[in-house]
Amino acid sequence: MIAMSNPYDPNPNPYQAAQQPAPYGQPYQPVLPEHPQGTTILVLGIVGLFFTICAPIAWYMGGKALKEIRASGIKYANEQQIVIGRILGMVLTIVGLIGLVFGLVFAGIVFLGVLSQAGS
Repeated sequence: MIAMSNPYDPNPNPYQAAQQPAPYGQPYQPVLPEHPQGTTILVLGIVGLFFTICAPIAWYMGGKALKEIRASGIKYANEQQIVIGRILGMVLTIVGLIGLVFGLVFAGIVFLGVLSQAGS
């Protein structure tokens, strides 16, 4: 008995082995590894909002990790986390330094005002 071919069958020859089906509208994407410090850098950048000492650490670690990534040529799944954590560290470090300078200037003005009142 001869098998009738189905016009909707992707494999019209019933004696031919079926091939691997194509993905459903998506090309194959390999699973990318995650950089081991990616989450740490992002968390340090966010914590830098509340504890300023964490911001320069995130900046330093993010820069070091990005140099490592560029040198190795490996694409990491969480590379964007590293970039965001580093940028947060940069911005918050600069804002912290500006705040420190304003605080010192304000303390100096207050100290000079107290000295001038004590001298009168």
